[in-house]
Amino acid sequence: MVSALLLAFWMSRTFQQQQVETTTQLRSTLDTQARISLLLHQLGYSGFIHNFKNYVLRGEEPYYNATLDNLKRLEMMFQNSRNAFAEEPVASQVRWIERTIRDYQLKLEMARQLHNQQVPVQEIDRKVHVDDAAAAEALRGLIAQLQIKAAGLLREDVQREQRRDDFLNLILLLCLVLTIVLCLLCAAAVAGLQRRLQEQSNITSRQKLLDAAPNPTLVVAESGEILVANQGAAQLLECDTDALVGRQVEVFVPESDRVDHAGYRQLFFNSEGARTMRNPVSIATAQGNSKKVEVLIGLYQVEQKRYAIVNLMDVSNVESIERHAIQMEQHFRVTFELAPVGIAQISLEGRFIKVNRQLSSILGYERLTLEEMSLDDLTPVSERNSNRLTLKRLLSNEVEHLRFEKRLLDSRSRDVWVTLTMTVYRDESGRPEYLIAIIEDISYRKQYEEELLASEAKFKSIANHVNAVVWMASPGIEKVMFVSDRYESLWGRTIASLLHDPKSFMESILPEDRALVESEVANHRQGVWNVNYRIRDKEGKVRYIHDEGVPVRSAKGDLLFLVGMARDVTDERMAREKLEQSNRQLEQLAKFDPLTMAVRRPYAISDLDECIALFQRYQTSASLIFIDLNDFKAVNDNHGHEAGDQVLIEFSRCMRQNIRQTDGFYRYAGDEFLLLLRETDVRESDRFLEKLEALLIGTESEGGEPLQVTLSYGAVALGEVEVMDANHWIRLADDRMYAHKKRHKARRLVLD
Repeated sequence: MVSALLLAFWMSRTFQQQQVETTTQLRSTLDTQARISLLLHQLGYSGFIHNFKNYVLRGEEPYYNATLDNLKRLEMMFQNSRNAFAEEPVASQVRWIERTIRDYQLKLEMARQLHNQQVPVQEIDRKVHVDDAAAAEALRGLIAQLQIKAAGLLREDVQREQRRDDFLNLILLLCLVLTIVLCLLCAAAVAGLQRRLQEQSNITSRQKLLDAAPNPTLVVAESGEILVANQGAAQLLECDTDALVGRQVEVFVPESDRVDHAGYRQLFFNSEGARTMRNPVSIATAQGNSKKVEVLIGLYQVEQKRYAIVNLMDVSNVESIERHAIQMEQHFRVTFELAPVGIAQISLEGRFIKVNRQLSSILGYERLTLEEMSLDDLTPVSERNSNRLTLKRLLSNEVEHLRFEKRLLDSRSRDVWVTLTMTVYRDESGRPEYLIAIIEDISYRKQYEEELLASEAKFKSIANHVNAVVWMASPGIEKVMFVSDRYESLWGRTIASLLHDPKSFMESILPEDRALVESEVANHRQGVWNVNYRIRDKEGKVRYIHDEGVPVRSAKGDLLFLVGMARDVTDERMAREKLEQSNRQLEQLAKFDPLTMAVRRPYAISDLDECIALFQRYQTSASLIFIDLNDFKAVNDNHGHEAGDQVLIEFSRCMRQNIRQTDGFYRYAGDEFLLLLRETDVRESDRFLEKLEALLIGTESEGGEPLQVTLSYGAVALGEVEVMDANHWIRLADDRMYAHKKRHKARRLVLD
């Protein structure tokens, strides 16, 4: 009995050591699974890949920085897990994952460069695409291996427990021979120990192990009942862990597939091995939502019972991204074909691989014909060497891209000017694969430039032949853009000095005019410039300048600059002054009678109408006197016309000396005169006539004989009678003059 107990003790120690080794291996496997879980989290679509894709599609700096941070964490994770990943085949699968991460790192920098070059997003996405299928397969294989290994360790643990139970039963049988009582006690102890070990095994081998799994995992019985679920499965199925246990797995299958799924489940449990469903399948969560998952199912048997370990991977985001990638690819193709500029894919030797429709239209070739040609075929012979230099610079990594203007030949050998932008597309290892060229037709711009140069030359030629200073300046005369040669001869200053100091022309302006010109600069800023001033030329002479400019505005109405002419108007001014002087002399001759210097009759009408209007509006008085020199014909007949002229001259002189400057003296006819006394009523006009008679004294003819004439007059004041107009007023005064002549005998007056 003692020997049996010792043997039992020794066997128990052996089993315990084996269990410790198994536990160590299981812990190592779980630790590796935990590291893989962290790696999957960092790689997942909420980590590195998520930030990488968002940076590629949006080009925003925060996603770039987040991707770099994920890369640093992944590098630290691989560095810290070297020992854990050292064994094969884990090491080879991890190397695949590391290689893919390095590819992503290279593509990240490529995407940053392309964003800086403002390359379209579709083109960037196509260029930085990384084939991570092998890495994904390695990751899924790694997870499956770890699960199979964990299941194997559990199976070994169960088998070891079975062997230990068998051995204990044998010991119990031996002990039963020695003593029934001892055997019964041992049997009871062993039974209790078995129950405790089984409970511990159930708890330890199921829940804790599955909770440590990196992916959502379920343990399903052959009946379809969910026995164990980890936290990942609860989150995926949107349900608590406790609520999952005991439910049928078909509850989470879409209703249309539940009947078929039950049959598939029975077939699976009747088969052996594992099954992987790589094509995404749909599941229905507890909240009624639909998700796409990839399913990995493992089959293992414990105590004659079969269980399915179901590993789920949510690929809803992956499917959405793949669908978006397909759409982006389609958009890129459409963009390539419908782009308003020519786009070409060119080999490293300079031959066209693929061209779009617009390039074919620009050059006039059929697309198939163009794709069989090279860049040299479209380049003039004298310029083909530049093609080789361009390819050499691009392929040597001297520059990332080149943009330059180039002359190509179309299908009719005509020149076509284009802007050519070229860059190199490289593979993942950095080796050049082909060139991408964007060709913009600028023939119309070249034509405009030539026309503009011709127009500019024509403008300068015309401006330099105009007898004035033609100028072009920015608002406010901050900059002079053009001035004609006439400036140097007129101002006596160089054009270079004006271009250097735009306001230096004011130094030649006379000081008394300079302030006026400086004050007009504010109007110049508003597009208004019309000023007259005087300058002193290089010979010291004063010249009169008329300077006028007009604004030139953009299509939006913004003021761009002013164009104007500064003309020497000195001769015009002198001529105008002479003309004004001549006009004044002519006006004197036209307005005044040359003999008597009395105002001519036509001018009397306007003055009389003015007095009538003032009286009608302001009651301003005025008197009109009609004077007639009677028997004047007798003077001419008896003494000659010269004596008659002398009488008229002396009479007119006397009248002008005794009237005010505001009054008017007019010669109405040969010996008839009108006298307009402004602001004078009837009484004042009578007093004036009395004064006039007292002032009239005698004069003599050339023979010494005194000359005598008679004087008749008639006066009419405004307000005294109704006056209609000037002619009516004259008729009224004329009537009174004749009435006066009839009432009084002629008086003999001696004129002084």
